[in-house]
Amino acid sequence: MGRNTIRVIVVLATLSVLGILIIQFFFLKNTVDFSERRFHESTSQALKNVAQNLVEYNSKTQGYKSNYDPYNSVDQISNNYYVVNVNDIINPGLLEHLLLVEFKRFNIDLDFEYAIYDCNTRQMVHTISYSSERDSIVRSTYLRGDSVPDELTDEQIFENHYALTPNKASQTALPTCDKYTYYFGVYFPNRSKYYSSQVKAWYMVNGFLFIVLLFFGYTLYVIFRQRRLSEIQKNFINNLTHEFKTPISAIRLSAKVLEDPKIINHPKRLNDYARIVSDQTQRLSLQVEKVLQMASLEKKIVQLDKQQLEINAFLTQTIDEFKASQETSTDFIELTPLTQEQTINADPLHFSNMIFNILDNAIKYCTDAPRIQILLENKKNQLRLSFADNGIGIPEEYKKKIFSRFFRIPTGDIHNVKGFGLGLDYVRKMIHFHHWTIQVRDNSPKGTIFTIIIPK
Repeated sequence: MGRNTIRVIVVLATLSVLGILIIQFFFLKNTVDFSERRFHESTSQALKNVAQNLVEYNSKTQGYKSNYDPYNSVDQISNNYYVVNVNDIINPGLLEHLLLVEFKRFNIDLDFEYAIYDCNTRQMVHTISYSSERDSIVRSTYLRGDSVPDELTDEQIFENHYALTPNKASQTALPTCDKYTYYFGVYFPNRSKYYSSQVKAWYMVNGFLFIVLLFFGYTLYVIFRQRRLSEIQKNFINNLTHEFKTPISAIRLSAKVLEDPKIINHPKRLNDYARIVSDQTQRLSLQVEKVLQMASLEKKIVQLDKQQLEINAFLTQTIDEFKASQETSTDFIELTPLTQEQTINADPLHFSNMIFNILDNAIKYCTDAPRIQILLENKKNQLRLSFADNGIGIPEEYKKKIFSRFFRIPTGDIHNVKGFGLGLDYVRKMIHFHHWTIQVRDNSPKGTIFTIIIPK
């Protein structure tokens, strides 16, 4: 899959997800607004009916007409508190009965508290709390609340009142309202339940959307990972071809020279070309061994042969072996050993290979005359083995990636530095198998410092 195709897919998928999220946001907003209006309208109408019925009851039982205004009787003081102006005497028993009936009629299945304003004490009194599980106790014959029946007597009212026993007496004092004199207040402490019941479908849709987003994110992750693996595979094949092509060409050229019967008359040339074949064959063997070694590391079948090594002597010997393997002078490598000899528990073969890889990278990634300083230090309960070079350095964004398999820092031409991108991956794995740690930081004024931390 091409890079442009991936970009188009990502852009289109992102726009689609953003579109769905925007639609969901407006849907939720409209749902909440609609629920708010519906609740307010239902509650206001129910409370108007209660006030109207209270006024009608007083008119029929007391024989006088109130100055009650049916159109401006309900005020919403806050999001969950309403004040109802009756402008007449309020019978507590009848009020309680009418509230239960009207709330049931308008399907307002919420906990609520109500109280009546007392002109003498100037406080809200008769504060009673009802739970939403009151359906089983509403058994009155007065179900619709359109008007108070003529035959509804005081005895029947109070019989209904005591049949509708409240859930508990509220300890909360409802706030008063200076605007009215004869009024009652209704408070809904758990109004959020009403909204949750109205947006259940939205929750379900969001649940499915969340699952879709998870699959979308996973799909993008797989696409980018596959793309990265494809690039790594291509780079590895290019590097592998280049690394094998050079020694094979040298061997083929040397073989043609050695096929000439007259070469026997030139012993020096015969010896030189034979050495070239031997060196290039060894180089090929080392490259193949490195690939096979990384395959075995991936399968985690490496068996470490740990031994007690004298660190000063071992480093000196390993550095000498590395110098001998180089075609040019390596006098630029300096070792600062410990003042006293100390032993560590390590596999000599893999430990020396780690040192070889770090030193080899320090030389390959250096544009000036290389200079490598190796320092051994005792720090409390650990040994610190540092390799400081003056190479091109490692950008901050690549410091966590350099230990990944096949990763190579982009330097323009893919073949300007030889290698497969396996060396530091091998170092990381060997550090892990030895239960050590490795750190990377910048060197001053240029270069990089690799530090291997070995617990004592």
